[in-house]
Amino acid sequence: MRLIRERCTGCAYCVLTCPYQAIATDGWAEVLANRCTECNLCYYVCPNDCFVPDAPLKPYRPRIRQRYNAVVIGAGIGGLMAGAALARAGHSVAVFEKLGFPGGRYTEIDYRGAAVTTGAWTSLGPKSHIGRFLADLGIQIDYRSLDDVGLSEQYSIRCPDRRHSPSLLELLTADARRAWLRAIARGRQHAPPDTSAHDYMASFSADPDLLGAVDAIAATASGLSCHLMPASEYVQITLDARLAGVDFAMPTGGVRTIIKGLTRTLREAGGDLFLRTPVTRILVSDGRASGIELAADRHVEASVILHNGGPGQLVQLVGPQNLPPDYLERLRGLKGVDCAALFCATRQPLFDDAPIVMTPGCQRLVGVFSPTRLDPRLSREGLHLYDAFFPVCDDDRRAELGLAWADMQALFPAFDQSLVWYVPMFFTGAWPGTESGQTFGQTGEQRLDPVTPIQGLHLVGMDVKGSGVAGDLIPVGVRRLLDTLDCWLG
Repeated sequence: MRLIRERCTGCAYCVLTCPYQAIATDGWAEVLANRCTECNLCYYVCPNDCFVPDAPLKPYRPRIRQRYNAVVIGAGIGGLMAGAALARAGHSVAVFEKLGFPGGRYTEIDYRGAAVTTGAWTSLGPKSHIGRFLADLGIQIDYRSLDDVGLSEQYSIRCPDRRHSPSLLELLTADARRAWLRAIARGRQHAPPDTSAHDYMASFSADPDLLGAVDAIAATASGLSCHLMPASEYVQITLDARLAGVDFAMPTGGVRTIIKGLTRTLREAGGDLFLRTPVTRILVSDGRASGIELAADRHVEASVILHNGGPGQLVQLVGPQNLPPDYLERLRGLKGVDCAALFCATRQPLFDDAPIVMTPGCQRLVGVFSPTRLDPRLSREGLHLYDAFFPVCDDDRRAELGLAWADMQALFPAFDQSLVWYVPMFFTGAWPGTESGQTFGQTGEQRLDPVTPIQGLHLVGMDVKGSGVAGDLIPVGVRRLLDTLDCWLG
């Protein structure tokens, strides 16, 4: 197996999938030739086509109808939500996914007896946008909530100077606490979209603990500093978290339980899901999308095409010549988010209070989530799992990882002694994730409309209109899309 290093964005899906531990990563994947058995699983889980098999692979030709009412490109959570809803409404639907697993960045991969996230942490629980959408589809999800495990706070605060507080309000002085509450209350009515979360909060209080916590919360929820996030978006994130309350939850079995529920609903309603089946082109004629092209010049016709692969891939599949210049310029001008996570397994717990620790004042880390605080069965070996999240500020991924590692050591003195294994995961550059971060000009109604200038071509996913905690805003755009499609599909 040959690896094209320049294409690697560091997601580590290949590391998690390889059954022989023949791939290592320090931010860039590396094939360990003496262990590789040429099973080719890495080829089918790489979003960026980094792997080149030594021998040509046998063509995969699943049974696909010639025509569907709707074709969905990408089996991420947004594509599966839209596909399942349309199938339940009686439409013929096919979802095409290039990877070997559904869910994209909103699922887990089994690794060394543990469920390791592919990017998303958790849904906020049954009261979230995701939870309500699933309920409307009739998908029953069992949750492990804060209340179920005897906790009351979603997150605690821990600083590298060893200060620790069980909640944000207990961290703050009385004056800072009142200032934060006033800012959120006023922001509920009007939080200025042209003012950063930092400047908005600083207009109420200059307390460094408050401003540091706001930055950690904003970055944990979106990957962006509070200096880059509009105040309106920070307030919405806070309100969404408050709505979840003690019902903040991990789906039992991990977020992949959500993906399993969506794929089951899609198939039971007669929809098709094709894995390892990349779309090579969206067919456009006279300003209208008429279908898709697969490998070997195989065409599938459709009344509508739903794209769930991000703006960059949209341009590639449609062809820039088929997009209006102003729309093409907008897509290419979107500001993305580069972020990373250090996923760890330890023998002993690093903390025993809220499942999330916000970490203001660190060199890189902004938050650490422990899924096993809510569902210990996510580790079959009884280990404690941690997903330490950090924005990426430099192209040197090794250096960024080193800073995050130093933060973990400063926050948790027993980290090194208790560590069993870890996997660094980077989501950078061409990785098909959040290409339009929740920054100025790219929040709420300023995000992409699900209707594109090409007739019959629509968008779902992280880049579509909506506000709130990253990931949980996806169903907002899906609902808008489904309302739009009433006039297309009847």
